[in-house]
Amino acid sequence: MRKPDFILSYLFPVSVEVTSSKYNPVLEIVINAGRYELNSKNTNYSFGTLMALFKKIFKRLNLKWNSINNVLILGFGTGSVARIIAGYKNDCFIDGVEIDEKVIELGEKYFNTGSFKNVAIHCTPADRFIEKCPNKYDLLIIDVYVDMIVPPELETEHFLEQARNSLNPGGTVIFNKAIYSKSISDQITPLKTLYLKVFGNLEVMTVMNSGKIFVAKR
Repeated sequence: MRKPDFILSYLFPVSVEVTSSKYNPVLEIVINAGRYELNSKNTNYSFGTLMALFKKIFKRLNLKWNSINNVLILGFGTGSVARIIAGYKNDCFIDGVEIDEKVIELGEKYFNTGSFKNVAIHCTPADRFIEKCPNKYDLLIIDVYVDMIVPPELETEHFLEQARNSLNPGGTVIFNKAIYSKSISDQITPLKTLYLKVFGNLEVMTVMNSGKIFVAKR
Protein backbone atom coordinates (compact mmCIF):
# COMPACT_ATOMS: atom_id res chain seq x y z
CA MET A 1 0.00 0.00 0.00
CA ARG A 2 1.51 3.32 -1.04
CA LYS A 3 1.76 5.91 1.72
CA PRO A 4 -0.01 8.71 -0.30
CA ASP A 5 -2.95 6.36 -1.02
CA PHE A 6 -3.09 5.38 2.66
CA ILE A 7 -3.29 9.04 3.72
CA LEU A 8 -5.83 10.04 1.07
CA SER A 9 -8.04 7.07 1.95
CA TYR A 10 -9.04 8.83 5.16
CA LEU A 11 -10.59 11.57 2.98
CA PHE A 12 -12.17 9.36 0.30
CA PRO A 13 -11.86 5.76 -0.97
CA VAL A 14 -8.84 5.35 -3.25
CA SER A 15 -9.16 2.88 -6.13
CA VAL A 16 -6.08 0.69 -6.60
CA GLU A 17 -7.30 -2.00 -9.01
CA VAL A 18 -10.35 -2.55 -11.20
CA THR A 19 -10.83 -5.90 -12.90
CA SER A 20 -13.58 -8.30 -13.97
CA SER A 21 -14.44 -11.99 -14.01
CA LYS A 22 -16.91 -14.49 -15.42
CA TYR A 23 -19.27 -13.74 -12.55
CA ASN A 24 -18.58 -10.07 -11.88
CA PRO A 25 -18.20 -7.46 -14.62
CA VAL A 26 -16.69 -5.11 -12.05
CA LEU A 27 -14.41 -6.01 -9.14
CA GLU A 28 -12.67 -3.08 -7.52
CA ILE A 29 -10.09 -2.96 -4.77
CA VAL A 30 -10.18 0.31 -2.85
CA ILE A 31 -8.37 1.65 0.19
CA ASN A 32 -10.87 3.12 2.63
CA ALA A 33 -9.75 4.59 5.95
CA GLY A 34 -6.41 2.83 5.64
CA ARG A 35 -7.77 -0.63 4.80
CA TYR A 36 -8.34 -2.58 1.61
CA GLU A 37 -11.93 -3.38 0.62
CA LEU A 38 -13.39 -5.36 -2.28
CA ASN A 39 -16.45 -3.97 -4.06
CA SER A 40 -18.55 -5.23 -6.95
CA LYS A 41 -20.36 -2.85 -9.24
CA ASN A 42 -23.11 -2.03 -6.74
CA THR A 43 -22.10 -3.31 -3.32
CA ASN A 44 -19.35 -4.14 -0.87
CA TYR A 45 -18.12 -7.74 -1.18
CA SER A 46 -15.53 -8.03 1.56
CA PHE A 47 -14.40 -5.97 4.53
CA GLY A 48 -16.03 -2.51 4.56
CA THR A 49 -19.74 -2.49 5.44
CA LEU A 50 -19.98 -6.27 5.16
CA MET A 51 -17.39 -6.73 7.89
CA ALA A 52 -19.18 -4.16 10.05
CA LEU A 53 -22.42 -6.09 9.55
CA PHE A 54 -21.03 -9.44 10.66
CA LYS A 55 -19.26 -7.91 13.64
CA LYS A 56 -22.67 -6.67 14.79
CA ILE A 57 -24.31 -10.03 14.03
CA PHE A 58 -21.83 -12.04 16.12
CA LYS A 59 -22.00 -9.54 18.96
CA ARG A 60 -25.81 -9.68 18.94
CA LEU A 61 -25.98 -13.48 18.82
CA ASN A 62 -23.40 -14.09 21.55
CA LEU A 63 -22.54 -17.51 20.12
CA LYS A 64 -20.97 -20.21 22.33
CA TRP A 65 -17.58 -20.19 20.64
CA ASN A 66 -16.17 -22.89 22.92
CA SER A 67 -18.43 -25.40 21.16
CA ILE A 68 -17.78 -24.12 17.62
CA ASN A 69 -14.99 -26.15 16.05
CA ASN A 70 -15.99 -26.36 12.38
CA VAL A 71 -17.37 -23.50 10.28
CA LEU A 72 -18.60 -23.37 6.69
CA ILE A 73 -18.70 -19.98 4.96
CA LEU A 74 -20.64 -19.97 1.70
CA GLY A 75 -19.61 -16.77 -0.07
CA PHE A 76 -16.08 -16.51 1.33
CA GLY A 77 -15.12 -13.40 -0.66
CA THR A 78 -11.69 -12.25 0.50
CA GLY A 79 -12.12 -13.56 4.02
CA SER A 80 -13.66 -10.79 6.11
CA VAL A 81 -16.00 -13.15 8.02
CA ALA A 82 -13.17 -15.65 8.56
CA ARG A 83 -11.07 -12.82 9.98
CA ILE A 84 -13.81 -11.95 12.49
CA ILE A 85 -14.27 -15.59 13.51
CA ALA A 86 -10.53 -15.93 14.15
CA GLY A 87 -10.87 -13.10 16.66
CA TYR A 88 -13.36 -15.19 18.62
CA LYS A 89 -11.72 -18.59 18.17
CA ASN A 90 -8.52 -18.88 16.20
CA ASP A 91 -8.23 -22.66 16.26
CA CYS A 92 -11.55 -23.62 14.66
CA PHE A 93 -11.42 -25.06 11.14
CA ILE A 94 -13.09 -23.08 8.35
CA ASP A 95 -14.17 -24.26 4.92
CA GLY A 96 -14.62 -21.19 2.70
CA VAL A 97 -16.53 -21.55 -0.55
CA GLU A 98 -16.12 -18.92 -3.26
CA ILE A 99 -17.27 -19.42 -6.85
CA ASP A 100 -15.23 -16.59 -8.36
CA GLU A 101 -11.59 -17.49 -9.01
CA LYS A 102 -10.72 -13.82 -9.50
CA VAL A 103 -12.07 -12.96 -6.04
CA ILE A 104 -9.86 -15.69 -4.56
CA GLU A 105 -6.90 -14.25 -6.46
CA LEU A 106 -7.60 -10.75 -5.12
CA GLY A 107 -7.90 -12.17 -1.64
CA GLU A 108 -4.43 -13.63 -1.88
CA LYS A 109 -2.99 -10.45 -3.40
CA TYR A 110 -4.47 -7.81 -1.11
CA PHE A 111 -5.87 -9.57 1.96
CA ASN A 112 -3.18 -12.19 2.61
CA THR A 113 -5.68 -15.06 2.71
CA GLY A 114 -2.84 -17.49 2.09
CA SER A 115 -1.71 -16.86 5.67
CA PHE A 116 -5.06 -17.78 7.25
CA LYS A 117 -4.69 -20.66 9.71
CA ASN A 118 -7.04 -23.65 9.56
CA VAL A 119 -8.84 -22.25 6.48
CA ALA A 120 -9.45 -24.20 3.26
CA ILE A 121 -10.79 -22.18 0.32
CA HIS A 122 -12.83 -24.04 -2.31
CA CYS A 123 -13.53 -22.54 -5.74
CA THR A 124 -16.93 -24.03 -6.55
CA PRO A 125 -20.66 -23.14 -6.47
CA ALA A 126 -22.11 -23.12 -2.95
CA ASP A 127 -24.95 -25.53 -3.69
CA ARG A 128 -22.60 -28.02 -5.38
CA PHE A 129 -20.19 -27.94 -2.45
CA ILE A 130 -22.82 -28.51 0.20
CA GLU A 131 -24.42 -31.30 -1.83
CA LYS A 132 -21.19 -33.30 -1.99
CA CYS A 133 -19.44 -32.31 1.25
CA PRO A 134 -19.42 -35.11 3.87
CA ASN A 135 -18.33 -32.79 6.70
CA LYS A 136 -20.54 -31.53 9.50
CA TYR A 137 -20.36 -27.99 10.88
CA ASP A 138 -21.21 -26.15 14.07
CA LEU A 139 -21.75 -22.87 12.24
CA LEU A 140 -22.85 -22.21 8.66
CA ILE A 141 -22.71 -18.72 7.15
CA ILE A 142 -24.67 -18.12 3.93
CA ASP A 143 -23.56 -14.86 2.34
CA VAL A 144 -23.58 -15.71 -1.37
CA TYR A 145 -24.14 -12.91 -3.84
CA VAL A 146 -23.52 -12.21 -7.48
CA ASP A 147 -23.27 -8.45 -7.15
CA MET A 148 -26.50 -7.81 -5.19
CA ILE A 149 -28.42 -10.98 -6.08
CA VAL A 150 -28.63 -14.20 -4.07
CA PRO A 151 -28.54 -17.12 -6.54
CA PRO A 152 -32.12 -18.49 -6.56
CA GLU A 153 -30.96 -22.06 -6.02
CA LEU A 154 -29.85 -21.05 -2.51
CA GLU A 155 -33.38 -20.06 -1.52
CA THR A 156 -35.04 -23.41 -2.21
CA GLU A 157 -36.30 -26.12 0.12
CA HIS A 158 -33.82 -28.57 -1.40
CA PHE A 159 -30.82 -26.36 -0.63
CA LEU A 160 -32.00 -25.57 2.90
CA GLU A 161 -32.48 -29.25 3.65
CA GLN A 162 -28.90 -29.87 2.56
CA ALA A 163 -27.77 -26.93 4.69
CA ARG A 164 -29.58 -28.39 7.71
CA ASN A 165 -28.06 -31.80 7.10
CA SER A 166 -24.58 -30.28 6.98
CA LEU A 167 -24.93 -29.03 10.57
CA ASN A 168 -24.05 -30.88 13.73
CA PRO A 169 -26.88 -31.18 16.28
CA GLY A 170 -27.31 -27.74 17.81
CA GLY A 171 -25.46 -26.13 14.91
CA THR A 172 -26.43 -22.65 13.71
CA VAL A 173 -27.06 -21.26 10.24
CA ILE A 174 -26.85 -17.51 9.56
CA PHE A 175 -28.19 -16.14 6.28
CA ASN A 176 -27.58 -12.55 5.22
CA LYS A 177 -30.43 -11.29 3.02
CA ALA A 178 -29.87 -7.81 1.60
CA ILE A 179 -33.01 -5.80 0.84
CA TYR A 180 -32.75 -3.04 -1.74
CA SER A 181 -36.12 -3.06 -3.55
CA LYS A 182 -39.79 -3.85 -2.96
CA SER A 183 -39.52 -7.07 -4.97
CA ILE A 184 -36.71 -8.29 -2.70
CA SER A 185 -38.63 -7.18 0.40
CA ASP A 186 -41.59 -9.25 -0.80
CA GLN A 187 -39.39 -12.36 -0.67
CA ILE A 188 -38.91 -12.15 3.10
CA THR A 189 -42.24 -13.66 4.19
CA PRO A 190 -41.99 -16.72 1.91
CA LEU A 191 -38.38 -17.21 3.02
CA LYS A 192 -39.45 -17.13 6.66
CA THR A 193 -42.03 -19.83 5.92
CA LEU A 194 -39.43 -21.93 4.12
CA TYR A 195 -36.84 -21.69 6.91
CA LEU A 196 -39.44 -22.59 9.52
CA LYS A 197 -40.53 -25.59 7.46
CA VAL A 198 -36.99 -26.91 7.14
CA PHE A 199 -35.48 -26.00 10.52
CA GLY A 200 -38.56 -25.76 12.74
CA ASN A 201 -37.20 -22.57 14.33
CA LEU A 202 -36.15 -19.14 13.13
CA GLU A 203 -35.08 -15.74 14.39
CA VAL A 204 -35.08 -12.85 11.93
CA MET A 205 -33.01 -9.85 12.97
CA THR A 206 -32.56 -6.36 11.63
CA VAL A 207 -28.91 -5.59 12.33
CA MET A 208 -28.42 -2.87 9.73
CA ASN A 209 -31.03 -1.20 7.56
CA SER A 210 -29.60 -2.94 4.48
CA GLY A 211 -31.47 -6.19 5.11
CA LYS A 212 -32.52 -9.08 7.35
CA ILE A 213 -30.48 -11.75 9.08
CA PHE A 214 -32.03 -15.23 9.31
CA VAL A 215 -30.79 -17.40 12.19
CA ALA A 216 -31.87 -21.02 12.64
CA LYS A 217 -30.59 -24.07 14.51
CA ARG A 218 -30.59 -27.75 13.82
